[in-house]
Amino acid sequence: MPRFDYKVAAPDGSISHGKADSPDADALARRLQADGQTPLSIRPSRAGQGPGFIARLQSAGLTRQDTDFITLELATLLRAGLPLARALDTLKRLADREPVIDLIDGLATDIRGGAALSDALDKRPEVFDRFYRNMVRAGEAAGALDLTLDRLADFRRRARALRETVVSALIYPTILLVLAFVALTVMLTVVVPRFTTLFNDAGRELPWLTQVVVGAGDFMQHWWWLLLALAIGSGYALRKRWQDDTGRQAIEQRLLALPLLGRLLRNIEAARFTRTLGTLLKNGVTLLTAMDIAKEVIGNRVIAQGVAGVTRRIRQGQGLAGPLADAGVLPTITTQLLRVGEETGRLETMLDELADIHEQAVQTTLKRTLALAEPVIILLIAVFITVIILAIVMAVLESNNLAF
Repeated sequence: MPRFDYKVAAPDGSISHGKADSPDADALARRLQADGQTPLSIRPSRAGQGPGFIARLQSAGLTRQDTDFITLELATLLRAGLPLARALDTLKRLADREPVIDLIDGLATDIRGGAALSDALDKRPEVFDRFYRNMVRAGEAAGALDLTLDRLADFRRRARALRETVVSALIYPTILLVLAFVALTVMLTVVVPRFTTLFNDAGRELPWLTQVVVGAGDFMQHWWWLLLALAIGSGYALRKRWQDDTGRQAIEQRLLALPLLGRLLRNIEAARFTRTLGTLLKNGVTLLTAMDIAKEVIGNRVIAQGVAGVTRRIRQGQGLAGPLADAGVLPTITTQLLRVGEETGRLETMLDELADIHEQAVQTTLKRTLALAEPVIILLIAVFITVIILAIVMAVLESNNLAF
């Protein structure tokens, strides 16, 4: 949900500032007015949606693995027939990290005080996000908390697997690029200058290719600080543009327009969206609430805005597949199969199947991309090194008065 910075006037005339999450500025203005305050200005927070889930977890001394542990073990204990308070006590004894023990102890204290588990989770939004809390609340209402936690554990496992697939696929190309940069830098700044000294002592004019390579080496030797400054400056400018809502949306729009990368990004977001929406609907959450929550897991602003427009049309009484097809932000197969799911009354099942399809598409696209990227990178490295070696050989032959 977007975060806004606001400035308000209290009834006594005092001015105060604050931050709040709200679907839009109008909704926040109405909420502030209901509290007896007069909004003076409301604008999107510079940080966008505030700190990410990982940052909030780290601030509490916890990791994703900790919440995964709590979810899976608690589901197992509840399924074994243990009451919730006793299950939490058992879970506390199983934990081996102080932040996890403190978290479970706090939850157990709230439960013994008469609070529901969802209420206890609501007190800790920095650890349990809105999706998690709503799933638990729906499970409590349906009397199937153990089944809900099982679904949550399965959802988190699949989300982690998708994330690890993407990260692992990027490791090898990154290593290749770094090694290529190091190799070219060493050759241009160490190897080439040594040969240049010999060529200059010979008193002959160097071939044009050798002059180009020597010039590139001299530039890197004497102006490396300028290259470093340009790289840092470009990174800073890109980061500032990314933090700006308009700039980030423009960047993400261009990324989606790229032939191969755009398809990959759409499949990643579609997998997250359909998996989240399907899990919520199976757990008894209403479609409108589920759409509001599922929209928050989408990382791309362009796609998130398209889904937000779909939510508005659902409130007007329209279905899901039609408005989603009109938005055009997700792959065509998503809207086609969702229409089939609505017509057959199997929307939740179809969403799960779509999530599997998109996750498989992500893996396939990554494999194809890597199959293309790896030889291209290696070929480029070979070309650059060949040019440098050829430049040196040409200079050696010229200095010995030989010709090709």
